[in-house]
Amino acid sequence: MAEGTGTGTETPAVSTATTTPITAEQLAAVKPALQQQMLADKATASHAAAKLDQAADSGKLTLDVDAADALIKAVNAARDQVLDLWKRASNQLATPLQLGENPVAKAISARFADLAVGEDSGAAKALLDLFKVLDDISIALSKNRDSIRATDEEAEKAMKNAGGSW
Repeated sequence: MAEGTGTGTETPAVSTATTTPITAEQLAAVKPALQQQMLADKATASHAAAKLDQAADSGKLTLDVDAADALIKAVNAARDQVLDLWKRASNQLATPLQLGENPVAKAISARFADLAVGEDSGAAKALLDLFKVLDDISIALSKNRDSIRATDEEAEKAMKNAGGSW
């Protein structure tokens, strides 16, 4: 609804923005910078996941069970979305470009496929790496939650055995 009119029947504004396709040369030119940033981001995320896992293992990470469950649920939802995006993107990005049957067209199509879904540096690989980091975080949080739950249950049992109430 347009602000100030109050009728509720206005149509939303239509965007006239256009996108310009990127050429294979432009993509190849920015690939090193994108790969470097992707590796830096992956390293940062992996380091954070390792610290989280270490904190959970050492007992330094403390969440109550409900907070841990909510956080695990959110991380798992993000992980599942990344996996879904990876599946869709891998299939779509692996589709060869239809540039023709000449050797140059085939070479450009192959190069684009490598940039998109290459095993070492493609966009699909970055999504799979993010999935793995989120999965590691989920596992670390689950370990912590299970540890807290076990500690709480042991404390409750000890309290009841001592004649107290929980």
